Amino acid sequence: MKAITAAVVLVAGMLSSSMASAEGDATAGEAVYKRVCKMCHSSGMMGAPKPGDTAAWGSRIELGASKLTQHAINGVRKMPARGNCKSCSDEDIANAVAYMLSQTK
Repeated sequence: MKAITAAVVLVAGMLSSSMASAEGDATAGEAVYKRVCKMCHSSGMMGAPKPGDTAAWGSRIELGASKLTQHAINGVRKMPARGNCKSCSDEDIANAVAYMLSQTK
């Protein structure tokens, strides 16, 4: 019984960790944003929503951080997958999304 309880606790901890990383770390995301995302998102190039523009982000925020991260990883509308950052990990992208959302809420 103890082994089953330990396994359940371990799996719950793993799920909790993966869910947290799906939401991203805004502090770490600032550097990724400045290096990769800023060129389009700071100017609104090709319709990219600017951080802080609540009108542009409103319907996107309703999708949730996880869905927005999927869009950023896979590409959406005119945005290429990963914002064309071939060296960015999924975590980097999640962090950049979290940073942009933190500037908008």
